[in-house]
Amino acid sequence: MSIPGLGQIVAQPTASTTRTIHLRPFWEWRFSVPRSAASAVSVRLVSGTAERDGTELALNHTYTFARTKSKLVTYTGCAVEVSGECDDLVREYARPEDSPALVFLNLHFALQGQRAAAAAAAGKGGAGRGPRVMVCGEGPCGKTTLARTLTALATRAGGQPLVASVDPREGLLALPGTVSAAVFGGIMDVEEPMGGFGVSSTPSSGPSLVPVKLPMVYYFGRERVEEDVPLWKDLTGKLGSSVRAKFEADEAARAAGLVLDTPAVAPGEGGMKILTHVLREFAVNIVVVLGSAGLHSELQRRLATEKTAHGEAITIILLDKSDGVADRDKDFLKFIREAAIKEYFFGDSKRTLSPFTQSVSFDDVAIFKAPDETDFYDNQQALEPAEISAEMSHWTLAVMNASVNDPPETIRQAPVMGFVAIADVDEERRRLKVLSPVSGRLGNRPMVWARWPEPYINLLG
Repeated sequence: MSIPGLGQIVAQPTASTTRTIHLRPFWEWRFSVPRSAASAVSVRLVSGTAERDGTELALNHTYTFARTKSKLVTYTGCAVEVSGECDDLVREYARPEDSPALVFLNLHFALQGQRAAAAAAAGKGGAGRGPRVMVCGEGPCGKTTLARTLTALATRAGGQPLVASVDPREGLLALPGTVSAAVFGGIMDVEEPMGGFGVSSTPSSGPSLVPVKLPMVYYFGRERVEEDVPLWKDLTGKLGSSVRAKFEADEAARAAGLVLDTPAVAPGEGGMKILTHVLREFAVNIVVVLGSAGLHSELQRRLATEKTAHGEAITIILLDKSDGVADRDKDFLKFIREAAIKEYFFGDSKRTLSPFTQSVSFDDVAIFKAPDETDFYDNQQALEPAEISAEMSHWTLAVMNASVNDPPETIRQAPVMGFVAIADVDEERRRLKVLSPVSGRLGNRPMVWARWPEPYINLLG
């Protein structure tokens, strides 16, 4: 006995999402991977050469990209095989001169000339100072992408540049809310969502497939510089001192120079004070302005006669903003902040981490609270002992390299050792459930509770 129609349904072939994209010299393949945690796109370079923000892709190696809006560019032409769902397009240029990549490449070659001259001067007993480059602009204009590209190209050429970020909205080798600097002396992780600038490139988050960096980190704990300008100036001053000390001790880093990312500012008194403070603290001698003629004109006017601490003239360069700058809305920015926090404690698809969980008494930890914008203090930088309550749940706290007996001012401006997350607060039992990357007592180090990044409710979900 047979059932009518059984076996007569023809199986539909599964549609393949694998496709090959052909790019001519200086063309770009721009892509945006959906925000879903499970979403990823695989890319394999089939022929030619291609790179992401200065880091070259190996031939016939499969790379996986997730949680990112980025691009691949080729200088020779290439073919890439793409698998997975993403929003993408090919940006064609009629002439190489029309491509922003050529401008970035020419800037790199100019900086390399200065680095070679610095290395030669050091060999003859001179100071051997390489270029110190500050990248600035208004709003989303590709500042971090340019800084990352210049860094990657310098390391590919054998240099060991110092890289710093004084923009607290996105951390460099650290969580958001920080200002930091580190020497980049090796290959950068091309698959990492931040292209080698993220937390997976630090030793505190476990083993890495690329050489780890050891950043100097200070905790600002605010989203915008304008929320506490005096504290930001103090912390960038300390970071600048750390950079100068590194240059004095490391001849290779001194010759390779500095690449410095800055907060977005607009022309005007407030923005100029921010930029000139950074310029002086880091002895910047090259300022690159992206896409803002007004900012460029204002800097030219203010810095026309200014010299660096080493007596050098300051060069100001205006570059056009690329039409490929990604539009990152508030939801996307929140998503990547939460992803960075989760990656710091739990790792990513390439490396799984097991954070240490401990239950501690309220009396065994020293937690200080940074003032809110609505709090009224004569000194906005002042810390006070935090009243531990359920409100602290899901917040990330900075563990400071200081003593619990130090004055609040010393604690606030101390370097960061790492971060912990408050998973739960049991007010009845007066116990905290704390998540940390490594085991160890927390009571001998002060922790700071600020307001950025915001709490991550689903960190353990």
